[in-house]
Amino acid sequence: MVNSNAGVEGGSGYSFQRCCVVFLLFEDYEEINSNNYFICLEHHEDFLFAFLDDNGQLKKVDTYQAKKSRDDWRTDHDLCEIIGKMTMVGKELVSDPIEKSNDYQHTLNFLTNRSILLTSKQEKGKKQDKVKVQVSNKRKKYSDLSVKIKSNIEPRICKSILEITQLEHVYFQYIDFAQSHKSWQRVLKGLAVEHFGQEVHDHEAVITTLMQLLEDVAQTYNDDNKVLLSDRSKRVTKIQLNDTFKMFTESRKSFDFWRRYSEQISTQLDLKLPIRRRAKELLENCFDYFKDIQQIEYRKIYKFVKEKTDVDELHVSEADCIVDLYNRYQEEFQPRLENYMVSFAVIAAYVETRGMHD
Repeated sequence: MVNSNAGVEGGSGYSFQRCCVVFLLFEDYEEINSNNYFICLEHHEDFLFAFLDDNGQLKKVDTYQAKKSRDDWRTDHDLCEIIGKMTMVGKELVSDPIEKSNDYQHTLNFLTNRSILLTSKQEKGKKQDKVKVQVSNKRKKYSDLSVKIKSNIEPRICKSILEITQLEHVYFQYIDFAQSHKSWQRVLKGLAVEHFGQEVHDHEAVITTLMQLLEDVAQTYNDDNKVLLSDRSKRVTKIQLNDTFKMFTESRKSFDFWRRYSEQISTQLDLKLPIRRRAKELLENCFDYFKDIQQIEYRKIYKFVKEKTDVDELHVSEADCIVDLYNRYQEEFQPRLENYMVSFAVIAAYVETRGMHD
């Protein structure tokens, strides 16, 4: 497991895992985002959430072995082998050299979209102990199982993959996903709608962007073929995710701004109809370009608009501010960009830097 680069070979077959990441992120977003955290994929485990303390030390890791299934899970060889491999992940986390806090802890979670029936051995004349992890009982800790159920699980695990001290960190967890990719997308889009409401235009695009961000990390080879939590190339960070969300919310604000002032701005800046019809796309591109270090001109426009707050004192109309900033920039820098591209970059930068919320 330590030398695994399965994410690179596995490719799109891991879409269920990425959907689970997004589901868990939205489901408990406020709690997760109250911490400094990062997410890894195909790194120690299918995916994990790692949380840092105020000193930047690792204080908690939640790992997930995520498996979709058409059938319910039983207490059999397949499930017990998974449990054994999860305990080895726990051992790897303990030995990982990343700096940890004094109160460091971790959980090892088996996550699936089918119910999990955990049972004791069937004995004649005795009642069988049963625990079912399902939609009405979504999470169960291994330590809380009865001795009889544990006695039916542990002997089934190959000793070479069982780190018995890690069993106390094992959890079984149900996720409410159907079988098809389309159903996962519908569920995730619904969560995005719940989370963002009217703050973004295209909730489906939010999910698509998150999935691509996660896939890019999953497809990255581990540094020197070693699994280390300190490997930043395998991380999706809190900052990256918040920047992504901000891009969509700012894009909504800028498009609303455009719709309000489009007639006035278009007339003064001579924006023709074919360009005006592409306003949403052009504004969204600007927010990507502002963060791209290779897009020097866009970043220069952003910096110019941000610093020229004196313009605001000269006008009573937001549209007049945009036109003034556009004309000043053109005169001062004579950019190589098309005029309409400068126009939309100025609009996007203006809305973001002025903290406009209407």
